[in-house]
Amino acid sequence: MLATLLVFMGVGLFGSGAFTHAAQLSALNNRVNAELRLPAAQLEDLAKKGVPGSGGASYGSLDDLFTTFLRSGTPGGYESVMTTIRGGNTILPSVPQGTNLSSGPLIQRIWNMRAPGRTVLRDTTIDGRTVRLAITSVSLEGTQDEGLLVAANEIGKQRHLVFVSMWNYALASAATLLFAGVVGWMVIGRLLSPVRRLREATQATTFEDLTKRVEVPASTDDVAQLAKNFNHMLERLESGFENQSRFVHDASHELRTPMTIIRGYLELLNAGDPEDVGQTRDLLLDELDRMQSLVDELLILARSGRPDFVSPDWIEADDFLDDILNRIKVLGPRHWQLDAKPGGLIHADRRRLTQALEQLAANAVKHTSEADRISVGAAWEENDGGMAYGARAGAAKDFEIWVADTGTGIPADEHEHIFERFGKGHNSAGTEGSGLGLSIVKAIVEAHGGTVRLESAVGEGSRFVLSIPSGGGDGTEEKISDAETITAAPAAKPRLAGPASGPAVVASTVGTP
Repeated sequence: MLATLLVFMGVGLFGSGAFTHAAQLSALNNRVNAELRLPAAQLEDLAKKGVPGSGGASYGSLDDLFTTFLRSGTPGGYESVMTTIRGGNTILPSVPQGTNLSSGPLIQRIWNMRAPGRTVLRDTTIDGRTVRLAITSVSLEGTQDEGLLVAANEIGKQRHLVFVSMWNYALASAATLLFAGVVGWMVIGRLLSPVRRLREATQATTFEDLTKRVEVPASTDDVAQLAKNFNHMLERLESGFENQSRFVHDASHELRTPMTIIRGYLELLNAGDPEDVGQTRDLLLDELDRMQSLVDELLILARSGRPDFVSPDWIEADDFLDDILNRIKVLGPRHWQLDAKPGGLIHADRRRLTQALEQLAANAVKHTSEADRISVGAAWEENDGGMAYGARAGAAKDFEIWVADTGTGIPADEHEHIFERFGKGHNSAGTEGSGLGLSIVKAIVEAHGGTVRLESAVGEGSRFVLSIPSGGGDGTEEKISDAETITAAPAAKPRLAGPASGPAVVASTVGTP
């Protein structure tokens, strides 16, 4: 880029300099020619006017004409003048001149260059200097005299000044190019430093180390955007490799146990005992089902980082809650309850959100008894931005949906741990499960751009709240069923409660299946 810029600058400077100095040389040539022809015109005019003070009488000889002419003006600058008569005198001005025109060989050469009746321009060398001569042949009517008017101009010196100016221009142009190159190198180097760092980062990036990032310049140009996009690409690649590595590690770790069990059963199998074969078959199928369930859960977590993990669409919130309740109430004989219906539309992946709520409900069943209550509900929560769409279009809302129970509860120091992969609380000892359920719930919510939080206390129960930023609206009139309608403030939401107390928003109770 810099070389191209300098080449264009150099060509431009050379072209402008060559044109300028060619124009100067042409102007010099025209000016010198005009100056050299001027004495001949003045001599002709003087001859037409006649002898001064004589009433216009003609000159009797060339000596008189030339003497009068040379007395009338003095050449200056680079000019010199001389008159000569064949076989007669050579007349010069009384003042010193720059060019010596009176030498015998030069006079003879001038006579050889003359052309009768007109002015001849010739360049010649006199005393090592280039001089342009204007040789005018002069004669008077009525006389046999033949003379020459010679005007000289040292055009060589003036050309030399133009050439000196040309060389000065060339040096100035070279200095300009050098300065422009240094400044351009600094400026372009600074502008393209992110690209250089990007190149270095791409060379240093391997699948073993995807943690390198490119420094993003504090600007809004394409280079800064390229650096941002590259960093985002590395973040996605790093996340993908981490998910892949975690999947391989988790799969190899968790599948080792059921495979060991299957191998042990097969080694102890008595092929001749039909009863032993039948019991072993049932045990092996149970282990294979557990392995299949584990693989499915690991695949869900492995795919959670992909852009197509969720496919959001507009969902009618109340119909979604009714569908969820109908699905989860078959998980176990509990007091199933719908706390609140928010109304409006939620922008989410219905299948993934159903999967998360079913997982939370299954966990609630594991940690409650038949006398306990499990409830679901949803509400709109104010946020700082966004667009709403639903019962109150224009309001900025987050959609919060929860699953609450009155079971054993979870200690505060385990609230973060249970969302980790294979993380289980102390009260989960003896219960079936891989410990991936809550990790899947968290991955689904985060894929929607939301968060999951836990409100729990030992002996009082637990409440898992999924908060999803989504365009939607809340409804203050909550329709629980076709037969019952209740009114509640949008901000009122159920709290944790033991068996003796009810939720803040009373709703219909669905009996055990």
